[in-house]
Amino acid sequence: MVLTQAEEIAVRRAVEAYSAMQSKATKGVYRGVTADQILEELHPTPLRWVALASLVVSRAQAGA
Repeated sequence: MVLTQAEEIAVRRAVEAYSAMQSKATKGVYRGVTADQILEELHPTPLRWVALASLVVSRAQAGA
């Protein structure tokens, strides 16, 4: 998947946010910026959003 520079930066931030949400250290309601919110900053089409979200999850799980 070819990403623009802005998408690559957003994906990196989203991976960090996704990992923080999934970590055991986060107790109760997560109050930080979510991966969804970060991806929405790009205003992607629905199809592109799904592709970016899949990439975020796969990168986060590969890093875990």
